[in-house]
Amino acid sequence: MNVAFCILSIVICLTSHGFANDVTDVTWEIMSNMNYETGTMPASLRLLDNQLVEVAGFIVPLDDFSFDYVKEFLLVPDPMSCIHVPPPPPNQMIHVKMKRKIPLNMDYRGVAIKGILTFTEPEKGLFSYELAGISAEEADIEFDDPFIEFDEYQLDDTDLEGTFLEDTFSEL
Repeated sequence: MNVAFCILSIVICLTSHGFANDVTDVTWEIMSNMNYETGTMPASLRLLDNQLVEVAGFIVPLDDFSFDYVKEFLLVPDPMSCIHVPPPPPNQMIHVKMKRKIPLNMDYRGVAIKGILTFTEPEKGLFSYELAGISAEEADIEFDDPFIEFDEYQLDDTDLEGTFLEDTFSEL
């Protein structure tokens, strides 16, 4: 009886701990530790391979002709990042394939994606990570907008006094 109780206790402990849905939050700083040219990385990063993680970032859609929903995309750390020249380094892009399509409008302030993270050979210098996306939710990611100063800058009449623009704008 004691042996059966011990075995049952061990099985319960192992299954409840081993199959727990512990999600590891992963930051872009952690992922930048992978050397995308050699594939070398610290052991702490290697432990995340094939693990359930959550990563927050911004969507760069890869689906053709889909403007409302997306299933396959690149996740990047900055909303100004894109796949044009120059793209972010491969260790700063995750190729995501969601289980189900998600709405693109959830990405205004970023999106947090949960899924299974795997490491890849950088495909044509594009990305070092893949994520089999399970779920997505809106995130509120703080970022520096380099164009915000232009939005806040307002001209008034005193800004133009004594400049060649004074005559141009006074006619309008």
